[in-house]
Order: sequence, then structure tokens, then C-alpha cells
Amino acid sequence: MKSLRYALLGLPLLASGCILVSGQFLVNFDLGTIQVNSPTDVVGRDVDLNDIGDYNDHKDELKGLADVAVLGMITNQGTEAIDVDIWMTPDFTSFTDAASVQSTGVRLWGPLHLDPGESRRVDWDTSAGLFDPLGKTTLLGEVKGDGQFTVYALARSGNYQFSVTEGQVVLVLDAGK
Repeated sequence: MKSLRYALLGLPLLASGCILVSGQFLVNFDLGTIQVNSPTDVVGRDVDLNDIGDYNDHKDELKGLADVAVLGMITNQGTEAIDVDIWMTPDFTSFTDAASVQSTGVRLWGPLHLDPGESRRVDWDTSAGLFDPLGKTTLLGEVKGDGQFTVYALARSGNYQFSVTEGQVVLVLDAGK
């Protein structure tokens, strides 16, 4: 009897054409390998979420960013310990030095400390602990906006050399009508 009563309560919504549909979907963008040779020789990766079918299918229905991760293997190829940060610029950019990225961009996450010669796989839990609140907010704005931005990996100081392999930006997005 209770289930019939709840079904009858939902009839006015269905009759008015109002159907509430919401959920989450995963967007994965492959960054590939990023080789950073020094503070004056940085490399960015353009991220265009519009190239991903699920994002295109739901971008007009985005409600929020449920979770986000930057994943991959980071290797310190230098002779000094480093602290790696991931930065983002809100448009496609092609900066080649750390100072330009830092003056224009927003730090997404970091620092990840690596000793000389150390390699570390950044998994979901590690990445979650490194995110900066302002970085997350800025990223959400880009995801809800044009879906285009550039990602940079930088070290905080010194003359550094490191690589990011199997790099990925993974977003869990909330959508609904």
C-alpha cells in the first residue's frame, strides 16, 4: 500500500513533464609525458575537454565537480630534492618559463616532495591530498566554462629536471536536468 501511495505522489511530476535526472560521470584527459628540464624550459599540455564525448554530451547540465585527480609517475632526474606543483592557466598558453606560468596561472596542487633520483606514482588518494582549494574552484570554472585550459608541472625552487609519465587529469562531474 505504501509503494502505491508513493507512486501516486509522483504522478503530478510526471504529468507536468518534470523528470528529475541527475548523476555523475567520469572525464579522463591523457597528458602523456611531460619533460621539464629547468625553470626556463617548462612544457605545458593543452586540455580541451570538448574532445571528450561524455563531456560534450553533458556540459550544458554540469552542476559541480565531485572529485578530481592529477595522476601519473613523477621522477626527479636532478641532483637536488624538489617540490613539484601542478599549475593551470585558464586558456591555451605556451609559456616556456616558470615565472610566466606563476604570474598568469593558478596552482592546482602541490607540493609533492621528491629526493634526487626518486620516482613516485601519484594515485587518486595522493592527488586528493595535494589539491589547493583555489585551484579546485578555478578548475570548476573552466570545466563549466569553455572546457579549455593548459596544465604545467613546475618545481618550487632550484635548478630542477623531472618528468611526468602516464599523466592524466581525471574529473568526476555532477550533472543533472
